[in-house]
Amino acid sequence: MKELNRETVAVITGASSGIGRATALALAGKGVRLSLLARSHDSLAEVSKLATEAGSADVHTSVCDVADEAMVQSAIRSTIEKYGRLDILINSAGLSLNGEVDGYALEDWRTVIETNLTGTFLTCREALPVMKRQSGGQIINISSGAGKNGIRNMAAYCASKFGVVGFSEALGLEVRGHNIRVSVLLPGSVATDFTRVANRQAQQPANSSPIDIGYSMTAGEVASVIVAMLEQPEQAWMSEVILRPLNLEMRRESKE
Repeated sequence: MKELNRETVAVITGASSGIGRATALALAGKGVRLSLLARSHDSLAEVSKLATEAGSADVHTSVCDVADEAMVQSAIRSTIEKYGRLDILINSAGLSLNGEVDGYALEDWRTVIETNLTGTFLTCREALPVMKRQSGGQIINISSGAGKNGIRNMAAYCASKFGVVGFSEALGLEVRGHNIRVSVLLPGSVATDFTRVANRQAQQPANSSPIDIGYSMTAGEVASVIVAMLEQPEQAWMSEVILRPLNLEMRRESKE
């Protein structure tokens, strides 16, 4: 099994909230050195403090919009300069601006695609050279149940998340010979502020998806699966993981 420890270095995008935040804290509990990327300085400072308290050997933060090429380059390079290596990249940054295609603004389309898909491309591109030099690394790109199933009023988001799946599959084939594993995780409904806002915009029930109405996972539960993916046997490659809520108690925000 691959061991996560105080020598391991992980970059996490979207680290200030939701799945990214929960994953940062889960890896901190393993002692992992963290490089946390997000757009909010104050939220990053809060997560950094919590990660240190949880046991991370060191925490580095970068204010970064993953759709901005120069900011991504700076964030990844500063991580490598500080730690000398990069073992794990987790792409959790994402957003959704929802509405019917008829009348949907091109600016909103570009914002969603550039954050969710282009941002994933940019961070992977910057991380790959050091992973190749190390002859190893692991990338986990967070897609969504919307990367397999279309959802009304969420065409841009679905397109971006379908794109993350295809990108991850292609990249995985490119780099497997360098001992780099690329995985894509497709979680179903997760009880986060992102999900509640996105579903409200798309006129879906809060914390739900078309195939899991009324059921949801917590961000911490998803983070636990991410840790398990990182600890898979050295010669195993979990290329795609579809994660859905069982959640019989239906932990759902009511009346939202």
